[in-house]
Amino acid sequence: MPDPSAGNEVSLGGMLAFADQNSPILSVARSTRSRAEAARVAASILLPTNPEVSVAAGPRFGIAGTGVDVDVTLMQQIQIGGERGLRIDAADRLRDLTDAEIEQIRWAVHCDVHAAFHRALVEQERMRLAERVVTFQQEVLRVVERQIAAGEVAPLALRLAQAEVAQAQQVLVAAQQAFLVSRIRLAQLSGWPVATPPMPAGAVDSPRDPPPLERLIAVARERLPSLRAGAARIREAEARSTLADREAWPRPSLGVQYRREGNPTSEGAYDIVMGVVSIPIPSFQLNQGERARARADVTVAEAELDASRRLLDGQIAEARSEVVAAAARTRAYGTEILPRFEENLTLLRRSFELGEIDILALSTGRERFLRIQSDALGAQQDYFVALAGLERVVGVDLWRDDHHEESTP
Repeated sequence: MPDPSAGNEVSLGGMLAFADQNSPILSVARSTRSRAEAARVAASILLPTNPEVSVAAGPRFGIAGTGVDVDVTLMQQIQIGGERGLRIDAADRLRDLTDAEIEQIRWAVHCDVHAAFHRALVEQERMRLAERVVTFQQEVLRVVERQIAAGEVAPLALRLAQAEVAQAQQVLVAAQQAFLVSRIRLAQLSGWPVATPPMPAGAVDSPRDPPPLERLIAVARERLPSLRAGAARIREAEARSTLADREAWPRPSLGVQYRREGNPTSEGAYDIVMGVVSIPIPSFQLNQGERARARADVTVAEAELDASRRLLDGQIAEARSEVVAAAARTRAYGTEILPRFEENLTLLRRSFELGEIDILALSTGRERFLRIQSDALGAQQDYFVALAGLERVVGVDLWRDDHHEESTP
């Protein structure tokens, strides 16, 4: 687990591990387990209601005189349909659903951090590119100053070279800010202190084509957290529906009654003890409302899961096509453009020193190379964003977190 106070660079694996433990979104999601635990506590109560005691007392008027009657009744409602076991089962299904939803959010955070980490790496490359351009423009400025000292170029070239240095420095400041913002966003997603945002370690990886569509679909149907959460939602709704049906059963009450009948005659009072059974008549209230709501929840949960499965193939196909296209763009730039940027700047500077091009042609050439280089970095960023999107709808990492070794599903 990386230490934010150490100030060291953080690998992708370390960033993902830190986010798994400290992400604010995940912390909120995990707190919902307390609701499932509360439902389990409520379901575990042995008897649904407390015993009731009723006391009645009053005078008895007779020809022989007046006596006092006392009536004490103790009643306890019981369940005869196994409702307690069904409540516990429904609470367990709610716990399973909560865990599945937490896993769904956990996977979303994983994919977001994955994309944000690579976005930060790309912004870091943009910043380094801007730094190299500033160095290049400063070198050109020194060349122009030597040429002016030798009387080879007009003083206007000096002003143009100075302006190019200032513009390059402005671009560098913007690139540094963009890199800082990407680190702050990564810190927000992972729970890292924003006062010292993480510094991503490593280089931008080479693009890879994803596995075949059929394989991705098969893995997603088995591993995608949102599908698992949908199935858990159906089971939880079915458990509540079964419980609602069972709670329509009558709940008898058992008790004991003690009665003391006052007798003003010489025979004295009578003490009477009786057992009592009270059974409600299931006529009007059959838990119709709760049963209807529970059945509706089952219907909705089944429809949502069915829709998710029917839409999944298209979502995976679309996400995979974006990865394939972005990988092709990135490979084209990576093999033809990215490694040659330094070489191109060196050729431009030498041509300018030899007088083969003037300062305006040098500026135009440098701007064109820079724009192509920036487009290449944009293609790399699109690739990693598309890859994170594909992993989000498949439910697994297509490659290991640090991309040292391929691990396709």
